Amino acid sequence: MISGLFLVHWAEAEGSYAHSEVLLYRQYHNDLPHPQVLFSKFDSVYKLQEEYERTPFISVDGINFAYIPGDNGIFVVVVSRRNIDAMSAVLFLHQFYGTLCHYLCDTNTGGDSGSENNKPRLQKLHKDTIIDNFNLVYELFDECMDYGIVQLTDYNILKEYIKVEANRPKIVGVESMNADSSSDSSSDEETTKKKKNKNKNKGKTIKEHKDVKSTHNQAVKTDVISPESTYINSSILRSSASSISWRPKGIFYAKNEIFIDMIESCEFAYDLESQFIKRNEIRGVCDVKCYLSGMPLCNLGFNETKISGIASSDDYDLEGNQLANVEVEDAEEEQTSAKEHTRVPISNVQFHQCVDLSTVYRNNIIKFIPADHKFTLMSYRVEQQKQRRKLPLIMLKPTYVVNTGEKTLQVMCELSTHFKKRLRANNIQIVLPIDPHIFSPSASNPDFKYKAQLGDVSYKIDSSQLLWNIESLVGSQSSVKMMAQLNLDSCLETNELFSYIRRENTEFKNQPEPQENEADIDSLDQFYGVNGASSSLAPKLHDLSKKMRNFSDINVRFTIPMLSYSGLKITYVKVEEEQMKYTCFPWIRYLTQSNYDTSLSQTNMSSNYIFNLGPSSFQVI
Repeated sequence: MISGLFLVHWAEAEGSYAHSEVLLYRQYHNDLPHPQVLFSKFDSVYKLQEEYERTPFISVDGINFAYIPGDNGIFVVVVSRRNIDAMSAVLFLHQFYGTLCHYLCDTNTGGDSGSENNKPRLQKLHKDTIIDNFNLVYELFDECMDYGIVQLTDYNILKEYIKVEANRPKIVGVESMNADSSSDSSSDEETTKKKKNKNKNKGKTIKEHKDVKSTHNQAVKTDVISPESTYINSSILRSSASSISWRPKGIFYAKNEIFIDMIESCEFAYDLESQFIKRNEIRGVCDVKCYLSGMPLCNLGFNETKISGIASSDDYDLEGNQLANVEVEDAEEEQTSAKEHTRVPISNVQFHQCVDLSTVYRNNIIKFIPADHKFTLMSYRVEQQKQRRKLPLIMLKPTYVVNTGEKTLQVMCELSTHFKKRLRANNIQIVLPIDPHIFSPSASNPDFKYKAQLGDVSYKIDSSQLLWNIESLVGSQSSVKMMAQLNLDSCLETNELFSYIRRENTEFKNQPEPQENEADIDSLDQFYGVNGASSSLAPKLHDLSKKMRNFSDINVRFTIPMLSYSGLKITYVKVEEEQMKYTCFPWIRYLTQSNYDTSLSQTNMSSNYIFNLGPSSFQVI
């Protein structure tokens, strides 16, 4: 039984000045001290722990803390003097934090959803946002937990009877400001014209109001019923205690649709020295956006007949497939016989609570009554190394050429794609590191040059990285090349260079920092630009970039719509509603991505697509 639920902000400070600040809390039992005294004990233990030592649990003086860190230093903490279920506490914290983000983080945008400028953006939770919406947070405290016992954390249910609007800052864009200014100027012109023609329009104004004969017709005729935003579904309380607690009754939509997104994030690591794939995995989710009336029963089938993990050679042929008449391009090439079918090595499958697990194990069909609006139906993992026929989607061949005579660094990169030509990879970004321990780019002669067949190249001095951005690239590209050149102030010798690359010499990482007096004198000279010191911030940014840990990996980011890298596809969709018997419109979308926190996914997954540099990637002239 939980004694208290707290929202805490960890103030960013160094050393002993770091402390936590209690923003809002609800205490369910009177067995805890004052929050200030309580979290002084929490701080005393948390500050002494290293980052790798910190776990979600802290116990001090007979008080048990369970916490999860969020964005911008926000912590969600539950406190108890009793021995509570640790996994249940952590699960509640994650679900409560997600519900809090749903209410307080604005994900809505105006305009057309297809335009690039109006993509859904997810604002992160902030300290001020929580304080400004204290009344909404206290309602969540009361509804999600009662007397220390977890009650309800499903946002789709809570939103039906917690109708408090979040107090979010409204940011006015430049376009809207220009539109307002133009409308103001036009209104000023209209007022001047009206003043000039005031005497001429006296007769016209009388004629305009000639049709109004009485004030009875000017009465407010709006309905007595409050607007839709304040509606409360009467079946909410009954559904929260029923067996189907995730979906209330009485839901109605004029057009019944269901959107299914199969989003796969690639975890890929390739060693350029040994030319060996060290890791090739996929973490996928099936996100559903449901706009269906009543209590529909949905059936979902995949091309993988062993989705449950139980070997079965029997094929299933079910009636009522609403995808049976859909024309798919290159369907003949993708269809294979049952004998030639290669199994997708899917594992670690986790389902939403709405899924009937008996049908999954018995028929390999996912049968569920969906929650309203957005939810994650399932998540899974696929080991691509077990599929030898699967090639990496994007391959790189980088080369660093160091010219010690001219003190220049040339970075050449060759890119190739290995997916179908009819598909396109969007928003490709290749991050090439420039190790500041080896190379010192010139601040006095920052002559940066590049030439690329596609996209543009830029150099970030604060992180010491080359960024190659390509807006769009088709599949089956054999070679796309890029070359960039940087001027150097200094560079290591050949022997030192290769010894550092092999990680045999670490003295460059552990160079002693200058004394305080010397650092103060240098900073003053740099501020005033005297004693030969430059006032440019480039040397300071270069020194700050040395604190970054990893400069041996090339990171690739991309998104490929309409591609399922694992080969897992939806082949069967059927939606039934016994009472209404309407026609449903299913929409299916596939997306393969790398290192992107896209708002399409409710789990906000991120992944790494990296290439490890080796000595063969460097050449010295």
